[in-house]
Amino acid sequence: MENRLRRLYFWLLAPAIVLFGAAYVAQARHLVDVEPFMRRHPALGPAIFVLAAICGIALPILLRTLFVYENRERKSITEDALFAFERKMLLAAMATPYLAIAAAFLEIPKVLFAGTVLAMLYAVYYFYPSEKRMSFEKRIFRVR
Repeated sequence: MENRLRRLYFWLLAPAIVLFGAAYVAQARHLVDVEPFMRRHPALGPAIFVLAAICGIALPILLRTLFVYENRERKSITEDALFAFERKMLLAAMATPYLAIAAAFLEIPKVLFAGTVLAMLYAVYYFYPSEKRMSFEKRIFRVR
């Protein structure tokens, strides 16, 4: 289970790293002029920041709460059920790097960009499927 989650994690993260670097270079070298677009859509910066906070922090909390609520009566759960839950959490959290790419490319205000990057770093760090974290999850949910 850990290997499958780790593979999924890196498959989701690798393109984001490359695209983030490309977006940052394009923005720094002014290869694309997004200023007219951003002037017409000033709410895009706050929207990206809020979506990053939702995907990186709030949605995983909601998914975890729903998973615990669904399994509250059970004495243990299967490894497949835990894998499906962890996969959902990983997919939700790994949307934040792509939102950070949009933030870097669209040159949103620095405060909002910094908040988006912080949400991304939190999601990328916290949801890495390490052996320690997976064994803790298995112990909490009493996986058989």
